Amino acid sequence: MMESLALAKALEIESRAREEKWRRNEDLFYRDNARDPSPFVQWLGRMLAGLISRRKATKKADRLEISRSACANDRCCDQAASCRA
Repeated sequence: MMESLALAKALEIESRAREEKWRRNEDLFYRDNARDPSPFVQWLGRMLAGLISRRKATKKADRLEISRSACANDRCCDQAASCRA
């Protein structure tokens, strides 16, 4: 029982010392706690990014063609860019 209390106290002192080092040097905190994401998380992120970009592309392609003239008179064509008479 006393050994486990001593171990817990030692771990507490060690963690306090580590936190004090992190307060003095912020880069040390990031170096100690930085980990690369797991391959599954990386794959999932790539899949989501691909699906979102694909959805945006098909959303633009599925728009209905609206053939309204950009000009007020009947001489203009349907396209605003080529509507210069």
